[in-house]
Amino acid sequence: MAAVGLLGVIAAALLVERVGRKWILAVTGPLSAGTLIVVALVLDVPAAATAWLLVYGFVVQVAIPVLYAYVSELYPTELRASGFGWASTVSRIGAGLGPLIFVSVMWPYLGLPLSFALAGVLVILAVMWMLRFAPETKGAALD
Repeated sequence: MAAVGLLGVIAAALLVERVGRKWILAVTGPLSAGTLIVVALVLDVPAAATAWLLVYGFVVQVAIPVLYAYVSELYPTELRASGFGWASTVSRIGAGLGPLIFVSVMWPYLGLPLSFALAGVLVILAVMWMLRFAPETKGAALD
């Protein structure tokens, strides 16, 4: 997983200035959610589950460095550190509460594939919001 993650980070570094932050996130967000749905569907086939987890590891590691760069670039220079700090804090809270809600509420009642699909719908809604309301920072002069 770490090796394919490293390849994902390299891919992100090579693509981020060519493709743009928003479009990388618009592709990798739903794609990572989709790969987790597939993982949940093939859990009884260990080789397939492992292969799809490796795909997930690659895709998510393309997204993470791009997300960190993009979020920090959305703030003006004088607010960048504080803004990114607040965004990171909220993200950490969500990262802590999300699995608790997932394991205690969603998974037992909806099952793993449907739980991942619901999370994927939330990712798609977030991507749609980003595409509509957030600016692209590729090549932009940062204030």
